[in-house]
Amino acid sequence: MPADSLPDVSVVILNFDGRHIIDRCLQSALALDYPSDRLEVIVCDNGSSDGSVEYVRTRFPSVRLVPLDRNYGFAEGNNRALAACRFQWVAFINNDMWFAPSWLRKLVAPLATQPALACIAGRILNWDGSQIDFVGGGVSFEGHGFHLDQGLGQSDQDKARRVIAPCGGAMLIRRDLFHHLGGFDRDYFSFFEDTDLGWRLNLLGHDVWYTPEATVFHRQHATARRFPAHQLRVLYERNALFTIYKCLGDANLAVALPTAMMLMNERALRTGRLGLKPFAIPSDSRRQADSLRPEPLPARDDRLSEEQPVTARARRVLGEEGWGMFATKGVRYLGRVTASALRRPLLAGGGYLSSISLSHYVALHEFATSLETLQEKRRWLQAHRVRTDAELIPLLQEPLHPSWDDPAYVRFYRRLTHVMGIDERFTSGR
Repeated sequence: MPADSLPDVSVVILNFDGRHIIDRCLQSALALDYPSDRLEVIVCDNGSSDGSVEYVRTRFPSVRLVPLDRNYGFAEGNNRALAACRFQWVAFINNDMWFAPSWLRKLVAPLATQPALACIAGRILNWDGSQIDFVGGGVSFEGHGFHLDQGLGQSDQDKARRVIAPCGGAMLIRRDLFHHLGGFDRDYFSFFEDTDLGWRLNLLGHDVWYTPEATVFHRQHATARRFPAHQLRVLYERNALFTIYKCLGDANLAVALPTAMMLMNERALRTGRLGLKPFAIPSDSRRQADSLRPEPLPARDDRLSEEQPVTARARRVLGEEGWGMFATKGVRYLGRVTASALRRPLLAGGGYLSSISLSHYVALHEFATSLETLQEKRRWLQAHRVRTDAELIPLLQEPLHPSWDDPAYVRFYRRLTHVMGIDERFTSGR
């Protein structure tokens, strides 16, 4: 693209206690082969306590610094940086990345032939370039985003194409459109906010594009590894439910949401290694000998029909009381079932209530307490959507991708998604 036709770009680098890693990123940004009058570099500091603000101000005086009073997370931190951006396009880049001087020119290059693009994602490799981090992503029907072929040396997916969402660590988006959408959903704090943003863009008729030409190199999870695993798991699980609740159409959400909640419960039980034999009454003990190795389920038509009481009640609540009450009652029902079991002595089930297993229930609680706000977001998005689920399901790439690779869990996952009709619905694109 000729220099006189390059768009104006604000490069935003979000930082939290990253003094020890930010040098390489800022050196790369200041060495970009891009017209200086069309480029600004901004560091938005998320309330660091390691001297990052003073370090950037002293060592990189040409960088615009936006210091925040506390850690607002990835989503709201980047949203707040937007107020300082002056230019038409905004490029978000993680502080633990480096890139060649040509990176930004290559990132904006698709606009020369596709000026209507809303968002562009670039290729992300590991720090030395030997393995793939991001060449486009997928989303499961549960709302869990994942990177295709992550960790491989090469991939057939590494080609220019439409994708469901960018990776928020290296992306370009129109500033006015990002503002119109409300930016990243601030309630996510971190994780899957980029999946949610891309899905919303696609629903509203805007294209997200992946280009393999613009490459960055990533020191993976340099910030996230500072937080305990159980806190991160709450974000993963909760935010996934947020996404499907907002983005799926009524028919698909009616099936996907209860299935996702049942799978979340199963992950909690299995990470706690809780066997259910001690919880079965004597006359039922043979059938519930070991829930972690259940007997094969009958065919879906024998186990799931519209006449079954639970299904009929769910349909009635959905039809008469709407999505908010449907989700609220579902969470309450699951909570009553699990709370009853968890009041039993832990040794009776041979398991333990680890922080990881309990994080799933905390995520369900936070989902339930967020429903009022989620309903408002869902109503707006569904009222303005111009693309159907059927049009977007192919972009999910692998909607039946289990979020955990434990073999026993995967077997449970396959049975449940078949019984609930998820496999048919999310492969046919109904």
